[in-house]
Amino acid sequence: MDEDKINIYKRALDREKAARKQAERILEDKSRELYSKSQELKVTNEKLEGLVREATSELKGVFENIVDAYVVMNLKADVIKMNEAAENLLGYTIADRLNLASIVHPEEREKVKEGFKTLFSKGAITDFQVNIIIANKETRLVHINAIVIYDRNNLPIAAQGIVRDITSEKAAEQQLIDSQNRLSTLILNLESGILLEDENRDIVITNKRFCDFFNIPFSPEQLIGQNCEHAAEQSKGLFQDPDEFVNRINELTSQKVQVLSDELIMNDGRILERDFIPIYEHGDYKGHLWTYRDVTLKRKYRESIEAERQKYSNIIANMKLGLIEVNNDDKILMVNQSLEEMSGYSEAELIGKKGAEVLLLEENSDIIEIENKDRLKGKSNSYEVKAKNKKGEVRYWLISGAPNYNINGQVTGSIGVHLDITELKNLEFQKELLLEKLEKSNDELQEYAHVVSHDLKSPLRSINALVNWIREDNDKTLNKDTLSNLDLIDETLEKMEQLISNILKYSSLGSDSSISENVDTNQVIEDIKTLLHIPEHISIKVEQTLPIIKADKVKIQQLFQNLISNAIRYCDKNPGLIVIDFEELKDHYQFSIKDNGIGIAQEYHNKIFKIFQSLNDHKDSSGIGLSIVKKVIDLYKGEIWLESEVGQGTTFFFTLKK
Repeated sequence: MDEDKINIYKRALDREKAARKQAERILEDKSRELYSKSQELKVTNEKLEGLVREATSELKGVFENIVDAYVVMNLKADVIKMNEAAENLLGYTIADRLNLASIVHPEEREKVKEGFKTLFSKGAITDFQVNIIIANKETRLVHINAIVIYDRNNLPIAAQGIVRDITSEKAAEQQLIDSQNRLSTLILNLESGILLEDENRDIVITNKRFCDFFNIPFSPEQLIGQNCEHAAEQSKGLFQDPDEFVNRINELTSQKVQVLSDELIMNDGRILERDFIPIYEHGDYKGHLWTYRDVTLKRKYRESIEAERQKYSNIIANMKLGLIEVNNDDKILMVNQSLEEMSGYSEAELIGKKGAEVLLLEENSDIIEIENKDRLKGKSNSYEVKAKNKKGEVRYWLISGAPNYNINGQVTGSIGVHLDITELKNLEFQKELLLEKLEKSNDELQEYAHVVSHDLKSPLRSINALVNWIREDNDKTLNKDTLSNLDLIDETLEKMEQLISNILKYSSLGSDSSISENVDTNQVIEDIKTLLHIPEHISIKVEQTLPIIKADKVKIQQLFQNLISNAIRYCDKNPGLIVIDFEELKDHYQFSIKDNGIGIAQEYHNKIFKIFQSLNDHKDSSGIGLSIVKKVIDLYKGEIWLESEVGQGTTFFFTLKK
């Protein structure tokens, strides 16, 4: 190798050594600088860690002590952190692994989905309101402000938000809105005209009635904000005294003092009442309220009522019924002229006195005490008392008492209308005496009937015995005619005894219907069938089940027995038929007994019910049976009639009161 190449390699080697040394010096410098920076970074990191710990502690304090609920959730809406306020609001803890989507009200789920989209697209959502269902199943309305949490690569990893329960607040807000709406609706629809002006006399609110009163061709809404400074001048032509109308408004608005019931008379005859009410807030004048009422009818009614009052006052003063007004202590406040005449006392002598002490006998004290208590309870009724007039004479009064009320509906006393019934009571006493005498006479008459019946039957029995003795003593010697005459005597005696028995039965029937028991008329018919002799060719048919009635069973049996026996007695058909039926009416039962016997001519329809009246001289008829029937039916406030055709039969109809 030549020397030139060697020199070149040598120079290159020197340069390389120089460069290496330079690089080593630079590396040493950088190492020292890096060490220095490392030391500085260590100090900085320690400071930063302290700041982070401090910030974390502060954030933890804020998180734990914030008044509103604070919730952190992952991207799936799982709660990963929440404070005590959130636990109290939701009723859940972290241990419950709560997913916020699960507590959303079913009707709000679509709204929440849109909210999540907004949150993650914009990074935040504010003023979001939603209904949730908390742990105890209550529905709560909550207000949410939330933001997204990002990692160092600016990717969303969670979201945090403040949740505030606004259920009560919203309810109160809605209640306020409802109240305002109701108030506005009320004002707009009031029968009174309303005008609310502020301190500058600008209209705040009015209603249609006000516009109608003053013929204003605008709606209430159009008037809001209009100034009323010169409105009186424009409307004064509607009133009988225009200048007074204007001057009075100016006076009221300047004095700012409440005035009620100002009267305004309009040209068309209407009468308005006006109230002026100033409005102050903390002593500062804020405006005033006008109210106008149409009292035309009220005034006419008042005048009409006054006229009626005067009319009835005159009637009361002159009527024949005594009138007394007393307070709750029974002290007399007013009497009319008729009461003065009834009692003999003047009004001046009675006013302020206790009515019971002055006008009534002591024996009525219990009645008056009871009646006064009833008046305090608002009860009205009528009662009788013994009174004494000024002369000391005892009188009988019928009193109709009623409570007297004030305008608040409180009982302030009573009003009594008094009728002197002394003469009626005397007649009543006389009637009672007459009834006692009549009852005694009836008893004596019934006793007499029994005596007469016994006295009449005794000679009949003697005659019957004598006839039998004659027949027995002359059994072989009496001819056929004599025996026939003796048989006629027996028949006559039997008929006479039956007549006496029926008369006694008729007189004993009386008018007493006080005996009342359940009487099964079906059983009555069955009993009669066993008592009466019913020929084989006659049948008795009951069309339907008969009713059970309230009556005296003996009398009802007499009634049916006489009608049925009458039908048997006058039956001339073979076969004979008796049909019993009834119909239920509103207040009565209507019975019918139909036969196919000889019938009764029209002229005898009323006659047969009278005593001793018989259709013919039937040997078994005494002429009393249908009289007994009529008497029993009268006793039970019923009626009896018949329909009949001679030769075809008869139907007896009768009613018995239920």
